[in-house]
This record gives sequence, structure tokens and C-alpha cells, in this order.
Amino acid sequence: MKPPNDELLTEINITPFVDIILVILIIFLLVAQVMGPQVLGIKLPKATQSDLLPKQPITVFLDTSGRIAVQGVYLDEEEMKRFVREQVAKDPQLEVVISADEKVFHGKVVSILDTIKALGVTKLAIHVQPRL
Repeated sequence: MKPPNDELLTEINITPFVDIILVILIIFLLVAQVMGPQVLGIKLPKATQSDLLPKQPITVFLDTSGRIAVQGVYLDEEEMKRFVREQVAKDPQLEVVISADEKVFHGKVVSILDTIKALGVTKLAIHVQPRL
């Protein structure tokens, strides 16, 4: 006697695969937010007075060589401006945090702060490590 279904399976259900990939992507994004300064090799300055921000801001990283990374992705200054401009168009109350290595020259940090402020961002902060 023949089994009732002798046909070959010609379709592949990729729904479970897509679900797993989305979960991995979410985990990666969360870890990237937490590990940003460490992954990029940025050593934050320490401060005794610091505040927590109520919502997730855009983070602009400056490493010791002066390279710029936004949300963990290295960009040149024009790409950073384009990204911030797009984000401000979506959310006029956008918050931006500058996460610069303690060895980055003050002038470079001020230049980036000035550039971001000129793009319409009014809520700026500097990321520091708490001094114990």
C-alpha cells in the first residue's frame, strides 16, 4: 500500500528563519547601544555629576583618532550631518549624546557639538563615566 502523500516537498517555510534573524538583530542592536564606547575603544572621561536621559538618544562617538561614529557606525562628517538632519526631521525633540574619548581634543568635541546644534538639535549631552 502506498503512503497517501508521495509528492516531494517543493516549498521551504522561511518564517521560523526570519523570526530567528529578527531576534538576533534586536539583540545586536541592544548590545551595540550598551557596548558602543567599549567596542569602538573609547575611554570616557569621569564625572561626579551626571544624569540619566529619559529616552534613547542618538549617540555620536569620537575616537582617539578623531573618527566619527553614529550609533556605532563610522561615518564622515557629511554623512553624520545627513543622518542627524533626517532624525531631526522625524523628531524635533531629538536628543544627541556625544561620547568622546577623554584624549580627543576639546576643539574637535566643540566643533561636533556646534555642527549638531546648527542642524536643529537642542538637547545635547556629553557621555561620561561616573567617578567612584
